Amino acid sequence: MKIKKVYHIGLPVNDLDRATKFYSEVLGMKCTKVGFDVDSGGPYKEVYGMYPSISRLFCEDGMCLVLFQRPKPIERGDFDDGTAHIALQTNKEDFDNAVDELKKAGVKVLIDKPVARPTGRGLYFYDPEGNYIQLQCPE
Repeated sequence: MKIKKVYHIGLPVNDLDRATKFYSEVLGMKCTKVGFDVDSGGPYKEVYGMYPSISRLFCEDGMCLVLFQRPKPIERGDFDDGTAHIALQTNKEDFDNAVDELKKAGVKVLIDKPVARPTGRGLYFYDPEGNYIQLQCPE
């Protein structure tokens, strides 16, 4: 088997409305659906007895992030899940303004000075659900 690409990323959240607002308003992703996933949720209905409540969001390149409402909220610390994270890419101008925009939006920023790597620069922060996010800019 050889994987061609990532089809979508599924991310569980405690508060679907809050997370949808963050990813669409703060990070500028396009939300195309909010509600029960009756289209692809058949297996969930059969196994769990319910359709999952989701938000479907898209990046400019078409990559899809699907937020899934957790049936039961969980509380966790910053690195309770280790360093598992989503890395999102942006252009230089948006990257240069990112820290100020994130802080204005009340986002918890972990590392607000760009970390330089051979693949570009990175910033690290948390979404309102406590998910660890990397913002990357190739340079």
